[in-house]
Formats: sequence, C-alpha cells, structure tokens
Amino acid sequence: METSRKQLHVVAFGAHPVDMEIACGATLAKFVKMGHKATLVHLTLGERGNPNLSMAKYAEQKKVEVREAAEVLGCDVRVFPYHDAELPVNDEVQFMVCDTIRELKPDIVITHWEGSFHRDHLATNINVIRGVSWAGLSSMERKLLAHKVGQLYFTDNWEDAEGFVPEIYVEISNVFDQWVEAITRHQLVRGGVSPFPYLEYYKALATIRGAEVRIPKAEAFMRRPLSRRALVDLLPNY
Repeated sequence: METSRKQLHVVAFGAHPVDMEIACGATLAKFVKMGHKATLVHLTLGERGNPNLSMAKYAEQKKVEVREAAEVLGCDVRVFPYHDAELPVNDEVQFMVCDTIRELKPDIVITHWEGSFHRDHLATNINVIRGVSWAGLSSMERKLLAHKVGQLYFTDNWEDAEGFVPEIYVEISNVFDQWVEAITRHQLVRGGVSPFPYLEYYKALATIRGAEVRIPKAEAFMRRPLSRRALVDLLPNY
C-alpha cells in the first residue's frame, strides 16, 4: 500500500446508494489504496427504485448492496434515516450533515452538482453545502466542535449534467477493475431494475474523461466558482 505523510479523509455524500459509487467510487478506492480514508454517506436507501420489489424488500436488499460495495472500495459507510423521493431540504438534514462532518473531520467532501433534474440529488446538494458551511462555523453551537472542510467537489453524474464542466481529473486506471467489481454489487448497475445502462455508461465515461486528459481512465470533478480562485507567486508552467 502506498502511503503519504498525512492521512486524508474524504467523505462522499450521495442521495442514494450507487450515486457516489458510480460517479466517484474509483477515486475513493484510490484514496484508500494510497493509505487514506474514505467514507460513503447515503442520505436515503433508494428503496423506491425497484419496480419488482416492495419498498421494504428492496430496502433490505439495498442494505446488503451498500455494505458489500463499500467493502470492495475499502470505504466506511453510513445511511441517513430519510426515505427515497422524500428527502427534505431543511435544518434537520443540514444539521445531520453538519454533525457528521464534525464527527468524521473530512479534509475533502464530495457530493452532487446542482444542475440536476433529480429531486433528491438537488436536495442533497443544498443540504450538503449548507451542512459543510455550518460545520465550519464555530459560532454554530452543536455537541461537537467546528470543523472546516478543506475542499468541496461535485461529481460527474448523468442526472446532474446541466452546467457541469469537468475541471479536475483523477486517474483511476489502477483501481478501475476494483471499481467495476464494487458498483456491480448493486442490482441497479447489473441490470433488471432500470432501463438506463449504468454499467456501460459509466465505464464509457471513464474512458472519455481519460481521453480528454490523455490517460486510459479518469473520473472528473468540478468546484464551486469561488473555490477556483488561487493566489500564487507565479503562474504554474503546467
């Protein structure tokens, strides 16, 4: 295992299981492979998504899939107590995000981009942005002390594509097979739940993003506009 001087912790907040695994799961696996720590946080179980199973039965199936996928990636995993398609945008969810961040103390947070047509994805984006802000606000008194996240990134998700501009690319060639194994622990990715070809799409997307920066496979991310500002002594030569 490769190591670095400081162990980093990256936490990915997704609306449902699969959302973060398919969009940034390889990056999480790479963090772990390099000696860092990664945690998946699903705000719902996505239990309404299977037309062939009741919500209760699919929820039980999803719990197993969530655990198995996280194990393959090497991540910890948590699930918030909200229902699929009913995720609210309110103080309660935002304080839960805030408290989770103060507990886990991530250096990096990843979540959905705002340009989404999916209600739960958009709700997650808003709740996470506000939760990150509150987590770092020392005057926001909670049980745990304030923690400031170093950087917030947004994922490359087909349902969140409006206005998404690839900005940061992570090479994932050495964890690609591991990532495929992880995401196929989910029936949604294997097929039989949705007509959308999740596995084929995201495997192809990894190739496309890689081609854009002249490498075999990559995952792409973007930042909020204000986070792109950087003060340097001289312009970098790359």
